[in-house]
Amino acid sequence: LDFLAHAYMNEVLAYAIGAASLFGVVAPNSGNQSILVKYGTEQQKQRFVRATLMGEILWCQGYSEPGAGSDLASLRTKGELVGDHWVVNGQKIWTSNAEEAEWMFCLVRTEPEAPKHDGISYLLIDMRTPGIDVRPLRQMTGEADFSEVFLENVRVPKDSIVGKRGEGWRVSRSTLKHERAFI
Repeated sequence: LDFLAHAYMNEVLAYAIGAASLFGVVAPNSGNQSILVKYGTEQQKQRFVRATLMGEILWCQGYSEPGAGSDLASLRTKGELVGDHWVVNGQKIWTSNAEEAEWMFCLVRTEPEAPKHDGISYLLIDMRTPGIDVRPLRQMTGEADFSEVFLENVRVPKDSIVGKRGEGWRVSRSTLKHERAFI
């Protein structure tokens, strides 16, 4: 029943606002909550949930990295807390909608000494932030459905973290569950 509810909600949203799956950012999960509703702060919920549902914000997903294959836990993009900002450095690849997206939900390693699946944090990054370079990946057809995203000293406000520091793997699993259900 939860899968059917999820599929129905995606279909209704797609019809209503012309959007495909919202990648679990605000789409229901098995608990009928969204990533931001479940893990986000009250400020994040107020700022993003309604606007995303209304199609006012387009998101991209910063998960995959060169050389990591499908092993997301081996990511190397780093986030270091410096004062009131995360300073993010790294690269994402196969990013859908990166050229048009206003925001990225991104996995970064914030605890480099932690075990592989620990020490990852889930950040919301404004794609207009200085230090972000989006480069389309051209396919044989000439189309560019995906992009590479380079992050060089990107300063992300400290309160842009979703969930707790170092627990981004758990948050990301909820997002991945939505994608698999949608497929």
